[in-house]
Amino acid sequence: MKSILNEQRRSSIAAAAVTILLGLVLVWWPGKSVRLLCMLLGFAVFVTGVIYLLGWVARRREGYPVVFLLPGVVLCAIGVWLMTSPESVVVLIQYIFGAILIFHGVVDLQGAAALMKQGWSRWWLDLALGAVTVALGALVLINPFGTFATLIMLIGLALIFDGVSDLYIIWRLSRAFRQAERGLDDDGADW
Repeated sequence: MKSILNEQRRSSIAAAAVTILLGLVLVWWPGKSVRLLCMLLGFAVFVTGVIYLLGWVARRREGYPVVFLLPGVVLCAIGVWLMTSPESVVVLIQYIFGAILIFHGVVDLQGAAALMKQGWSRWWLDLALGAVTVALGALVLINPFGTFATLIMLIGLALIFDGVSDLYIIWRLSRAFRQAERGLDDDGADW
């Protein structure tokens, strides 16, 4: 059980670090970063399609029907479309990042609930961080700013906040699990 928690902790820390890094890129280069992300996503989808195609070629002697080529062809086509016309995909970014932020906020709220059940003081701080993350996700979905560059900068700032608050919540939850393992009731003064 302990190794599973450590693995989860490590992957959560890595995800938070990537979230912060992506947020910084979006804040510093709002226009270029979105196009670059679309091109990288397109390339990844294209490569996945090529892998599907090569898999079919390798197995065609085993009697794999031609219909198994379809996912590879579709993925290659989507990849090329993403790489050649990122402007048409950019519209989706608002909804994708808004949904991601709301999801992360809900996970943070669950972490706060776990701390509350353990009787930790200041669990409400974790609750507030989760609520702010959900609110930032909703703000990204609504986009009251009108300009795309401002929206991308907001997404970047929201991702930075989400990553930093995730690191804080991971730290708090890790302490709670360690102390629960030792049988301690009090979270001690951590400020």
